Amino acid sequence: MPDLERVKKHLADMIRSIENLEKHKGISFSDLQSDLDLLWIVERGVYLTIQNLFDILAHITAADFDSQWESYSDIAEILFNKNVIDETDKNQLIQMAGFRNRLSHDYLSLELSILVEIVNNRLSDFSKFLSIIKNYCNL
Repeated sequence: MPDLERVKKHLADMIRSIENLEKHKGISFSDLQSDLDLLWIVERGVYLTIQNLFDILAHITAADFDSQWESYSDIAEILFNKNVIDETDKNQLIQMAGFRNRLSHDYLSLELSILVEIVNNRLSDFSKFLSIIKNYCNL
């Protein structure tokens, strides 16, 4: 069983990050190009949201399935194989894991259009995973 207090702490931080990113809906590619402060806010917000999500999922995977993984994509596979998430969710998590890695390690060649897409059209993906986690943990 996962440590529910730990899960709740990460969920609260995730919700705070999503709410902050919501304030920036409507941004454009040129907004991020011309405003370094905005770029840093959005980039860090997206990174923290993804990181919190995977911290929760890693904790659940370790606590309930005693599974080992080498990458965040592996966690998506494990959760899919354990029927916690469906194939669409698995594929979204794999994409998020890849983008998180680009934010962490390849930020000099980051595609700003992806950040714009996430903030303007994909924040609901995070909310969906919040619901999955809450339902799984009976929160």
